[in-house]
Amino acid sequence: MIERELRASQVDVVVSTSALELGVDIGSLDVSVLNGYPGTVAATWQRLGRAGRRNRPSLGVLVASSAPIDQYIVRHPEFFLGRSPEQARIHPDQLLILMDHVRCAAFELPFQDGEIFGAEDLSEMLSYLRDQGLLQYQSGRWYWIADSYPANAVSLRSVTEGNFVVIDIDAGKQTIIAEVDYSSAPGTLYESAIYMVQSQPYQVESLDWTGRKAFVRKTRADYYTDAIDYTRLKILDFFDERCAEQAASRHGEVHLVRRYPGYKKIRYYSHDNIGYGNIHLPDQEMHTTAVWWQVHPVALAQALPQRERAIEGFLGAAYALHHVAALRVMAEVSDLGRAVGDGQGTWFAAVGQDGRGQLRGPDNEPVAIPVGGHFEPTLFLYDNYPGGVGLSEPLYRETHALIADAEALVAACECNGGCPACVGPILPGDEQLEQSPKAVARLVLGLLGGVGA
Repeated sequence: MIERELRASQVDVVVSTSALELGVDIGSLDVSVLNGYPGTVAATWQRLGRAGRRNRPSLGVLVASSAPIDQYIVRHPEFFLGRSPEQARIHPDQLLILMDHVRCAAFELPFQDGEIFGAEDLSEMLSYLRDQGLLQYQSGRWYWIADSYPANAVSLRSVTEGNFVVIDIDAGKQTIIAEVDYSSAPGTLYESAIYMVQSQPYQVESLDWTGRKAFVRKTRADYYTDAIDYTRLKILDFFDERCAEQAASRHGEVHLVRRYPGYKKIRYYSHDNIGYGNIHLPDQEMHTTAVWWQVHPVALAQALPQRERAIEGFLGAAYALHHVAALRVMAEVSDLGRAVGDGQGTWFAAVGQDGRGQLRGPDNEPVAIPVGGHFEPTLFLYDNYPGGVGLSEPLYRETHALIADAEALVAACECNGGCPACVGPILPGDEQLEQSPKAVARLVLGLLGGVGA
């Protein structure tokens, strides 16, 4: 109806989500205003291109938010205007993705012994599918024997299987109104969470984790909820490394444990924090790929002798790197994760409720920053999908440019001691600016900058 009225020139302005990005060609539109950078060059041009379809003058406006990505774009317009739209980057031989393709291919035609799929030898995969009762081996061929249609189980939006369904239980009915992928569910569907469906807030009444069902009711709450999560990583293996005098960068495989201990209630419009609640869910574990950086302990001690400031410097540097990294791969910020820890999973760093950096142990309990001995914080950027989907490898290859981008973002920010537009929500306190989160983040980025130069 809205689209019909827009075509008939019965409405002058339409406010929309990304629904107008694709498949809408209304030639009479003259102005396109974007509320924040969409995340990719391709999506930005798609949305700006809704206007000016009749070869007449049109206007496209990008209104930047305080998010680091937006601030980087408006300060470096050449990044957007001087490059072509991104190409999707994905690792097609990632085990979970490849297995889905093999299942679908086997349904269409039987595989023969010795046949490859891409560059992969399929013998182990086909044997696994036979053991699962999906294939039968006969006369040198692998035949699909299951009743299911494998393509129905392949998601175009997520690597993981088994979505959670969101069920509206108002008026005694049970109506499915949405689905949420498995990896996103712990941070969005915990009990008492506010879940949005077409701008209508629903409150999660209960969560059946085993059955993957969330039961919700409409609410008129004047706040939204934001889950608090803690992530610790353990390095399992590295595929490649670059070492400099003061720092090193590596690309490899990590084991991740994420816990959601609670959530914040944040009021609409004012964004005031009006309360907290607890989340009771099992830890989420995942193997994935990551790129990580470490500063030599001696160089770190010389540059930042106070370990409290070093931790805040790594947290600020991770925040800046995380956001500029999303510009270098075709990804949303949520497709990448960031963490600061010791690399062995014994402690990780987080911003505490007092706005300062702190260390936490495996059970998320606060631990004291070690005095003396080996102290080598590790900064991780990781693929936020099981097995990784190929995002961390190009970040490793472009590590020098990535760090330079992060340094430029922090340096160009007009704040004094640090803010959410550059180094994140770490409070500068009453300290001298030379020891502020912004200053120590720049020190850490400077130490990392020699890697890959």
